[in-house]
Amino acid sequence: MMDQRNTSSTEQVRIYSRCEVSGINHRLCAADHCCPICKGAGWMRVDIPYGDPSFGKSTPCSCLQERQKALFQRQIRQAANLEAFSDCTFKTFNYRIPGVQEAVGLCVTYATHPQGWLLLVGPCGCGKTHLAAAIANQRLDNDEAVFFTTVPDFLDTLRAALASPERYTTLNAWAREVDLLVLDDLGAQQPSSWSNEKLLQLLEYRATLALPTIITAIPKEIQGLDERLRSRLTDSQLVTTVVFEQVKDFRPLKKASKRRT
Repeated sequence: MMDQRNTSSTEQVRIYSRCEVSGINHRLCAADHCCPICKGAGWMRVDIPYGDPSFGKSTPCSCLQERQKALFQRQIRQAANLEAFSDCTFKTFNYRIPGVQEAVGLCVTYATHPQGWLLLVGPCGCGKTHLAAAIANQRLDNDEAVFFTTVPDFLDTLRAALASPERYTTLNAWAREVDLLVLDDLGAQQPSSWSNEKLLQLLEYRATLALPTIITAIPKEIQGLDERLRSRLTDSQLVTTVVFEQVKDFRPLKKASKRRT
């Protein structure tokens, strides 16, 4: 076993030898770039007096911590379902669209410190989805867990997962408990007692805990929602409603684009 002193600490650090960690898959250092601190082991032990609660326990090396953080960031980005909206930011939003300035200001404030729910209501092509994705991308950049989905896609995926109880439970729990949930196109789903029940369960759970949630919808689809769902969205203590008034569909004026807003 090798000993090495950390220059930022008065504690003496012991490095596990390779034979000590054989059979334990903790070597995360690349073969061509072995960590000079842990020599590729990924874990260390600190020399402390016998009887100390931490005596004999291992501690992760900084290289392992960095790799674990990078892995976590990759995982939350993959789970966020924002790949198709990665270019939707506040910088790329067209602020010159008439009637959106107030909505943008409220969305920027929410992105800085999400509290409660944000309901974006407006016609097709007014920028609702872009702004919702911009908030989600900003929170994702802050290492916050995010889940972005359209309501029809979520219900389809949830229904397909019924064949696998474990998958169904995982997806349902993720949508319920994620730091920020974005439900795009509420009301665009095919109405049924099952879909109403699942949406109500999801929204009631997040409402009870006041978990940050963003919902986008067009006015006529809001009116067509189940009465219980519509009532949940009128809770003024929980929901901040942003209405895009007199905003016309700007898609016909856009240059060729792959983005749906």
